[in-house]
Amino acid sequence: MALLLAQPLAHAFGFDDVAERARALAAAAYQPPAIPLAPQLRDLDYDAYRDIRFRPERAPWRAEKLPYELNFFVTGRLYREPVRINLLDANGTVKRVDFDPTLFDYGRTAVDAAALRTLDFAGFRAHYGSATSRATDELIVFLGASYFRAIGQGQGYGLSARGLAVDTAVASGEEFPRFVEFWIERPRAGSTGKAASGLTVYGLLDSVRV
Repeated sequence: MALLLAQPLAHAFGFDDVAERARALAAAAYQPPAIPLAPQLRDLDYDAYRDIRFRPERAPWRAEKLPYELNFFVTGRLYREPVRINLLDANGTVKRVDFDPTLFDYGRTAVDAAALRTLDFAGFRAHYGSATSRATDELIVFLGASYFRAIGQGQGYGLSARGLAVDTAVASGEEFPRFVEFWIERPRAGSTGKAASGLTVYGLLDSVRV
């Protein structure tokens, strides 16, 4: 007699998983973010912070020439709250993107990259381009608390939006839940002459009351 054991199917991460994490956060006491920000990044002025650039050759999915790729931002100056970023492969398996100071070019700043290994990302932006060309257009940016902004083809950036705003313009005080974690699905390569598939991003918001 032969006994065949079926292997359980791997669970693909999706929206319901994010919703479950949100429920768990809502059921527990609020925990403010830990901000291990080095003084050399906290005290940067506007121009110095902008001089820290992500190295585009290190962008996820660039080597595979997929239609989208990601750039990351380092915490510093006004963007002090860390954000966890995860990538989902084609099977929906989650892999966290670990912070690596060598992902960035620090330009003219006096930042010592070797001292930044305990930091995390402040956010990310997505670029869109041809699978056969590395000329890419910035598409959407998540940077700073609950802020994000997006542009269409041939457009320029306008106002930023917020993921959520509570009690806006109320005398008791406004509350802006911040993005604490993202999950970004690996895009599918578009066939020749066809538009590429979309880019799916899941975001988790957290705050004192939300």
